[in-house]
Amino acid sequence: MGHLQVLIADDSEFMRTAYKRILESESSMRVVAMASNGAEAVRSAAETAPDVAILDVRMPKVDGLQVAHEIRKHQPNTAIVVISAYDDLTYVANLMRNGVDRKAYLLKHSISDIAALVRIVEAVHQGDTVIDSGIVRRMAELFREHSAALEIHLSPGEEDLISLMAAGYDDGRICVTLHLDQMQMAKHSDSLYKKFGLTEGTFPELRTMAVKTFVGQLHKVPLSKTYDAVS
Repeated sequence: MGHLQVLIADDSEFMRTAYKRILESESSMRVVAMASNGAEAVRSAAETAPDVAILDVRMPKVDGLQVAHEIRKHQPNTAIVVISAYDDLTYVANLMRNGVDRKAYLLKHSISDIAALVRIVEAVHQGDTVIDSGIVRRMAELFREHSAALEIHLSPGEEDLISLMAAGYDDGRICVTLHLDQMQMAKHSDSLYKKFGLTEGTFPELRTMAVKTFVGQLHKVPLSKTYDAVS
């Protein structure tokens, strides 16, 4: 099996180097290009066709979200991981506007360990959608506020469950976080999947489809532009 090839684009040399060290601590990953601005990122992606592109939101010349769309237009199989200091839902909606497959939006302060970034890069490469847990909670609150515009209405417990699923938590970590045993987890998951109209597929497939359905609702509710950086 070949290396998972990654492009890193961030205007901070410190962050580029940090991400490279984290990813290349895994023998299965190789950083094939690093870019300090958006235009360079687009060129590098065209030259290297990476499996995954890690992008900062705000970069000189071309912003990270536009870079994401340019890359996916020419390399549709490249997964996108946006790592941002901004928890604005308009940024998330922009990233997801042409589909949610193989995309992640993370907050810089949430990447607390090496395993987290590696796990998410692997997950999006495999087709998952991953959203920072803090952002997913804001999405759940927004969906609750505008429930009339949505077809799916979740209980507070189901909101907690989908929030952790969307943040990339595995079942064991979800059980610990929500104080559930395996049977309770299975019952809550089954209820959630039924509300999303998901009745067929393996458990991993159902989980992936549920997250994508949840994130896809972001375009059905009004969003305000706050552009606040996370302190």
